[in-house]
Amino acid sequence: MLATINNGLSGTGKPESVFISWLLWQPRGADLAVEALKEVQKLSRYEGSDPDIARLRSLFASLAGADGRLH
Repeated sequence: MLATINNGLSGTGKPESVFISWLLWQPRGADLAVEALKEVQKLSRYEGSDPDIARLRSLFASLAGADGRLH
């Protein structure tokens, strides 16, 4: 059973916890940079809506190897 971590206001859980959970669920041999970029693109839809989402997007962008702003 999966436990959900909730930090209060946004209800999204701590971005770092979400990121680590995502990493652990990736299949062996997955290209983490490519998969992280997909997550950045998904999270871009919610840009500016929540600081936790911005932090999570930043974590994925770092893993994707982005040195600048991703579109």
